[in-house]
Amino acid sequence: RLQRLVRDLQQLSQTEAGQVSMNIQTHKPDGIVQAVVDRMRPQFNEKGILLNVDFAQTLPEVRADRDRTAQVLTNLIGNALQYTDSGGEVRITALADNGFVRFTVTDTGCGLAATDLDRVFQRFYRVDKSRSRASGGSGIGLTLAKHLIEAQGGDISATSAGPGKGSQFIFTLPTV
Repeated sequence: RLQRLVRDLQQLSQTEAGQVSMNIQTHKPDGIVQAVVDRMRPQFNEKGILLNVDFAQTLPEVRADRDRTAQVLTNLIGNALQYTDSGGEVRITALADNGFVRFTVTDTGCGLAATDLDRVFQRFYRVDKSRSRASGGSGIGLTLAKHLIEAQGGDISATSAGPGKGSQFIFTLPTV
C-alpha cells in the first residue's frame, strides 16, 4: 500500500506540474469504455452489482489519450463499485454535447452530501474516512482524474441528490 501511495503521489505531482506526456489521438469513445468495462465486469459480477453501458448510436470520435482516459474511467467505475452495495447498479453513458462527448458514471451507492461535492476532487479528501482507509484508497484518485481530464481539454464534476441517493461523475472530452 505504501508503494502504491508513493507511485500515486509521484504521478499526481508530475500531472499537476504538467510533466505527464499525453498521447492525444483520435479514438472512438465506446472502444475506450468497453475495454475498461470488460476488465472490471468480473468484480461487479462477484459483488452482485449490475454494470450497464448505454451509448448514443452515433458518437463522434474524441481527441484523447486512450490510456489516461482509461485510467480515469477505471478510477470512477472502481469508486462506484466500492461505494455501491450488492444489488445496486452502475451505469456508464456517453453522448455528444456541443463539441464534446460527455461521459457519465452513475451509481446507486452511498451518495454525497452537498458539502462534499466541491471537495471530492481535492488531494487526500475522503468522504468516508474509515471505509476509504480500510479499502486502501489513497485519497488522490479523483484529484488525479481531474488533472488528467483537464490536460486533455475536458472537464470533470460530481453530482448527488444526497447521502444514500447515489452519485454521478461526469467528464467531457473534445470531439474531433
